[in-house]
Amino acid sequence: MIVLGKLYRSLRGHLRRIGWGVVALALAVHMSASWLLLAWAGEAKLLGWDSFVYYYVTTASTIGYGDLSPGSAAGRWVAALFVMPGAIALFASILAKTSAGLLNFWRRHQVGKMSYEDMRGHTVLIGWHGRESQRLVQLLLADTHTDDEGIVLVAEGVAENPLPDQIRFVAVDSYADCGEYERAALATAARVIVHAVDDDRSLAAVFAVMAQKPSAHIVAHFESAAVAQLVRSHYPHVECTRPLHVDVIARAAQDAGSSLVAGEWLGAGGPTQFSLQVPAAAAPVRAGALAAAFRQEAALWIGYRDGRTSAPVLNPPDHVEIAPGTLLYYLADARIDGARLPWASLAAD
Repeated sequence: MIVLGKLYRSLRGHLRRIGWGVVALALAVHMSASWLLLAWAGEAKLLGWDSFVYYYVTTASTIGYGDLSPGSAAGRWVAALFVMPGAIALFASILAKTSAGLLNFWRRHQVGKMSYEDMRGHTVLIGWHGRESQRLVQLLLADTHTDDEGIVLVAEGVAENPLPDQIRFVAVDSYADCGEYERAALATAARVIVHAVDDDRSLAAVFAVMAQKPSAHIVAHFESAAVAQLVRSHYPHVECTRPLHVDVIARAAQDAGSSLVAGEWLGAGGPTQFSLQVPAAAAPVRAGALAAAFRQEAALWIGYRDGRTSAPVLNPPDHVEIAPGTLLYYLADARIDGARLPWASLAAD
């Protein structure tokens, strides 16, 4: 058994090193030699191109229907000593190389060695926090507006794709390696979320990502306010988030139930917060008319943010004019298609 095991491992190793070109050449040589030997044996009914290919494949695959077979003694000897052994061996080699190739392809996906340059409009998630990141993925996938092109996880220190049925995976040695982000198709991503295990790694990831000059919306999470401010000072358009636990605790202590309301606002079930942009071609609209239009859609408009300010303006007075291109925030059961709003009738006088 030990000898047979060593022989099997040796043959398997040699087979992996044999290229498809060698296998194809061996197949062509064996089929040609088989045809010539059958012709020598006088097996005329097996020599037609369709008959020979059919007979050869059924023999190689060991199916053996029996409707075509050698009729002479010489033909049977040729089939038994040359056609069958060679055809079956070549067929097994093709199956082995095909399965090995598919297994290697799947394994490269699983361990994060693949590249996804052909993706567009997807989400790149940098960093993995176990259950917390798993929950983040579920929230992203719950909104069909953001999951059309899928999610690519870029992670350091993760051996295998933690959610192989839901996301793609790119393994990196360091978040500071700018070249690795090309494998996640960063240049064509619609959004990038940076949420590494600590602020140092998140900071390195942000600077590496911004070095690629992406057009995506960038969101980075930091524990430290100083680190978040450092990123804002260099890249004002990066949206930095920080833990809100203390703020939520204080508000809940002062106004009972506030933590539940905040959780519902950002949760995936029931009414939650969304955003849409005032069309660039639209005329300026008044806040009061805009709020009424959202009410017609069973939604609550809560505020806006334009390109001139980094902080959102919440609950603006009715007379305020909202410029084209402004980002609007609202609460609703589902995302609203901005084309449904009557922008022309909302124009300011």
